[in-house]
Amino acid sequence: MRTRILIPLAAVCVAMFAAPAFAQDVFAPTNVAPTSGKSIKRGVPFTFKVHLDPNSAGSGVFLNVSKSKKVKDDGTLANSIYFRSMKQGSNGQWTKKVERYAALTSHFLNRKGKYYWQAYVIDCSEGTDDCNIEGKIGTFTIK
Repeated sequence: MRTRILIPLAAVCVAMFAAPAFAQDVFAPTNVAPTSGKSIKRGVPFTFKVHLDPNSAGSGVFLNVSKSKKVKDDGTLANSIYFRSMKQGSNGQWTKKVERYAALTSHFLNRKGKYYWQAYVIDCSEGTDDCNIEGKIGTFTIK
C-alpha cells in the first residue's frame, strides 16, 4: 500500500521540479560567434552573435564577459568586466559589436588573455524568482 502511494508521489515531485528547468532550456540564447576557443587579434573590434527562438517570451538579450568562468547563484557569469544589451536582428539573431576604446588600456579588447562570455534573456513568465535564462558559456582569446 505504501509503495503504491510513494511511487506516484515521487513521479509528481520530479515532474514539478523538472518542468521549470526544461522550460528555461528551450528559450536560452544559443551562441553563434565567437565560436568557443576562437582567437581574436588585440584591439580589433568583433561582434558577438547569438540566436534566440523567435517564440521566446523573453524581454531583451544581455551579454556578460568575464575573466573567470565562475557563475553567480542566478547562473550568470560572476565578475563581469563587460556588460551590454544586444541588438535584435532578423530571424532570432541578436548581436553586439564590441566598442574599440583604443585609449582605454583596461578594456578587455586591448588586453591579451582568455575570456568567458555568456548571453542571457530575461523571462519571468514561469513565475520563478530567477528570471535569467542563461545560454552556455563560451570562450575566446585575445592575442
